[in-house]
Amino acid sequence: MTVINRPSTLIIGILTVVWSHILLADNNTNPNAEFQTTIQLTNALGGWKQTGIFLTTNDMVDVSAIGSWDADGLILAPRHVIWYRIGGDGAAQNIPSDDFQLRSAGTGELELAIRPPGFYWFDDAGTFPGEMLASPPMPVGFDVTLTTQASLETDATDNDPQSPENQQHQHIDVPPKNFDYLRIVGQSNAWSAKTIEGHYVVTGDPKDDSGIIKLAVDIELTDTTLFAFDWNYVNLPAAGPETLIPGHDYLSVALEFDNGQDLTWMWSKYLPKGTHFRCPLPWWDERETHYVLESGQENLGMWQSHKRNVLADYSESISGEAPKRIVGVWFIANNIFA
Repeated sequence: MTVINRPSTLIIGILTVVWSHILLADNNTNPNAEFQTTIQLTNALGGWKQTGIFLTTNDMVDVSAIGSWDADGLILAPRHVIWYRIGGDGAAQNIPSDDFQLRSAGTGELELAIRPPGFYWFDDAGTFPGEMLASPPMPVGFDVTLTTQASLETDATDNDPQSPENQQHQHIDVPPKNFDYLRIVGQSNAWSAKTIEGHYVVTGDPKDDSGIIKLAVDIELTDTTLFAFDWNYVNLPAAGPETLIPGHDYLSVALEFDNGQDLTWMWSKYLPKGTHFRCPLPWWDERETHYVLESGQENLGMWQSHKRNVLADYSESISGEAPKRIVGVWFIANNIFA
């Protein structure tokens, strides 16, 4: 681990890097020296910003982020929009919580960025388009405190629910076995799973958060393909009709198809059974369709069983040529609008 020594305050565009303290001035003489700095992110369109911290594989950094962004009435926490990567060509990852321990997956300088809501990138490095970087600043206010570990032997698993040690002790899988968080959306702590009375139960519990997990499959879709599942909704998070963005908080199970579309079955707080509608969110409105199987708050807390003819539901709710294959099973949780 190497730290770049810079002046106490360095302005790069509208990013202010404030070195809070250095416990050992000459980091080159002790690669395990603890170091702390606070990065102030003040422009939502500023792109990737260097932190001055160079990491090697398995180096640990404590990350603590504070602040919020009022994006047209949607209050966003750091975990909703802040991403990091190791080196300019490293894979971009979001911070899954406002306080967590980052384990470096490669070698390079730690970089931070804000990814605005509704914007997605599809290359691993998280490349921002030039027109976005050239846009006038969009003011935000986040402080990200980064503390390198004083020793690589420090146990970084105590507060990490995804660590193998904690999962084995608690018998909880985060995320569920064989599932991965959908890369374009990012990680969160919304989904977990454990075995209960011989059944592997997947639980969605988004607390002011969202998350989509995917099980990759490759299944031929025919007119006899059935999708069977059981669900138990404890509560419904929507504050209004789920067809509108302010009310688009929900949990659901979905199938992804080889034509880029996905169909998601849900329990709606406000919409009647049989309702189907396109997702109201930008970008998703071209790809995702919702189908209401349960409505209202009666029977909450009780297991319900469903068996759906996939092609029949698809043909009813989505226009155009039918897909040929199912390529993913998703669990979706969203609870940030309310």
